[in-house]
Formats: sequence, structure tokens, C-alpha cells
Amino acid sequence: MESSNWAELLEDVLLTIMERLDISDLIRSSAVCASWCATSTVVRRARFPLQAKQLPCLFYACEAYSPNNAVVHCPFTGESIRVPFPLGPITEHSVVGADHGWIVTADEVSNLRLINPITGAQACLPPITGIHHVEKSFTGAGNNDALMYNVFVSSTPGLDPEPLLLTANEARECMYHRVALSCRPSIGGGACIALLAHMECGELSFAQPGDERWTWVSPDKHPCFGGFEDFFHNDNDGLFYALRYDGSIYTLDLNGDSPIVRQITGKVSQRWHPSAMYLLRAPWGDILQVRRWRSYVDLMAASSSKHPNNLEVDDDDVDLDPIVDINDDIYPYLELRTTDIEVFKVDFERKKLVKMKSLDDHALFIGYNSTMCISTKDYPMLKPNCAYITDDSSEYVYMYKTSWREIGIWDMKSKSLQSFACTENPSPWLNWPSPVWIKPSLF
Repeated sequence: MESSNWAELLEDVLLTIMERLDISDLIRSSAVCASWCATSTVVRRARFPLQAKQLPCLFYACEAYSPNNAVVHCPFTGESIRVPFPLGPITEHSVVGADHGWIVTADEVSNLRLINPITGAQACLPPITGIHHVEKSFTGAGNNDALMYNVFVSSTPGLDPEPLLLTANEARECMYHRVALSCRPSIGGGACIALLAHMECGELSFAQPGDERWTWVSPDKHPCFGGFEDFFHNDNDGLFYALRYDGSIYTLDLNGDSPIVRQITGKVSQRWHPSAMYLLRAPWGDILQVRRWRSYVDLMAASSSKHPNNLEVDDDDVDLDPIVDINDDIYPYLELRTTDIEVFKVDFERKKLVKMKSLDDHALFIGYNSTMCISTKDYPMLKPNCAYITDDSSEYVYMYKTSWREIGIWDMKSKSLQSFACTENPSPWLNWPSPVWIKPSLF
């Protein structure tokens, strides 16, 4: 009996079969032959129309779906797709980065994983015990709830670091600050480098997918010990650019046997420290610093008839330190609101920051994702001179896991937040992990 030739399946039959495949299986089916590849492409584009100029989308957990599924939603077109989350219940993970169409999550034992939510592809980064000052605590228990880590933090100068004992959940929520990638992990060949800012105090470590340990940017060899808030990879020169809390900028060459770190701007004098700072390379070539100010708002003191997005925040509140000893049960009505966003051009010649009056025909996307600046001429669905924001305050996100998430369009001129249509009604998503911007990719 002759073997079946699957390549000769009738096109309409093949199309019917592929329409019922999960995305990851659909991607794999394209490798069978030329006809399967063509049909798979048709189905992928119909199910989720990825384009060369792909609009950013929101990745989030949805209450209507099973715990093992998430949603990729484009608020500009209204299109959504359910995507399987291959690592188990998504609510047992936190999102600490999104870059090149991939998200970076910390799993139930606080190890970092890379996932392409469209294709289901995965890659592993070194475990938490691969960071220079973390070791597993031998408690004798065999379940994740009892899993503990010793994190050795700085103590009195001249003395050995003191161990801070954290559960796996606590480590997942406070250990990782932000992750950026040099390229898609799917490229392979050692091209992808992940740069991590972590506890304590925004220290830097880096690794490639599959490495056993993180390489620490040690203060013994480099003047910049910590305090890093954001960074990005510059494809033009192959360097990472990193921003510290004091406004200074460093470059990191991570392509050799040991990191080469160079400070390229000094610190910036400022009266008040912003709640968050971001660093990016604009499409026209300039390096930009973005500063985001936030303030806690007591919803019980506001009119119950107002939508949270329309609350008026007193500008005098932006300088107050955020409350740190809070949780959902004690202060269920406190919410963190953006009160201002400022954009500065880094002028390397004059060694100063120049405040930009407008982004003109560009829009920002900020949150846990690597900051994006996109031309509204190329993407006419976007509003110019606006910032599309999501929550990325670790303190607020982790302490208020069930609270409302700030997601919307910040108008740089009017200094006001506009909701997306999908947030006018009760939000369909779960608030943990916090939604994040991605530019979906099939690679």
C-alpha cells in the first residue's frame, strides 16, 4: 500500500484543518512543503493580520479565558486573538519586559522565561540562583510555596552581606526590575543578549538564552554599581544604552569576553525625582529621556460618579513619596495615576537635556515594554504627540494586584489621560500580571 502524500491534500480541506490548529502548530505546519507554507500564511493573516508595519498590541490575562490562555488585543483596530500560555497559569507569572515581539516573564519559582505569545516559542534565561548574590535556601520542603531564596544584600561597609530570606513569590515580585533584549531570541547563534536590572538597587547583569549563570556588571570593575532604571539596545552600534536614576547615561558593550562600560553623560540636576524614567533612540536618531510623574489618588475622596480616568489630580501631590506600607485590604481605594510626562533630547555636544515642546508626528509607548517611539505618519491610527501608557510601577502593581490598571493615551499638550474604548466598561482583563505593549511577531 502506497504511503499517503500529505502535500496533495485538497486546498480547501487543508485550509479547514489549519483553521482549527493552535498558533504554534500552525507555524510548524508551514515547514512541511511549499503548499502548506502558503496555506499556513493565509490562515495566520486571516486569524491575526500581522503586517510589515505592525501596530502595537496589549498582552494581558483575560478573566473570560482559562488560566492557561492570554489575549493579544489591538485597541486601534479592535482585533483580538486568544493565545495559549505554555508555562501554566498566567496568573502565577509576572511580566518584566517585552521586546522584539517577545515577553519576559518570571515563573512560579521566580526564574525568567522568554515567550513569543503569537507562536508559542520559548527560551530560558539563567535561573534566579544564577544571579551573583542569590542562593537557594534548603528548607527541606518540596513544594514551590515553601521554596525560599537567600538574597545577600549590602550591609555595613567592610562586613559580609546580610542574607535576606525571600519566598519564591516574593522574589518574583521584587527581584526583577526590567529586562531588554538585543534581538529576537529566535535568531540563535548567540546573537540575543538579555540585559537585566535587578535587586539590589537596580544592579545590572546579562546573559544569553541557555546560559547557566548571569554575568554581573560588578562594581569592583565598573564605576556604575546600580540605580539603573531603563535601557535599550542600539542596533546601529551594537551597544546597550542604560539610564541611571540620577539622569546619567552609560553604554555597555556586551559582545566580548567581559563587559565594557563607559559613561557618556553626567548626572542631571533635578529638584524632584520622577516616578519613572525611560530611555530610547528616536526614529530620527536622537537619544531621548522620558520622565513620568505619578501620584496616589484616594478614590473614596473623589466623586463616585466620575470615571477614574477623569479624576483631577492636584499638581502639588506629584512630589509626595509613594506610600509603601499598603495593600489591597487596608487601602483598597488608593490608585496610582500619571500626572505628567516630559520628553527631553540628550544634547551630547552641550552636555545637557533639552526639553521637547512636542513629539510632533510621533507617539510613545511606555510601560514594562522597551520604550517605542513610532511615526504617526506611518501609523495613521495613532495620535501624534501622545504617550500610550500601561502600569509599570512595581510597588503599585505588586501590592495592588486586583486594582484598576492605568491604560490609555496621555496627551502631551493637555496633560490628560484618555481611555481606550475597551476600558470604558468593566475591564475584560485580569490585573495580574500587568498588561504590557508588544509588537507581535511570527518569528
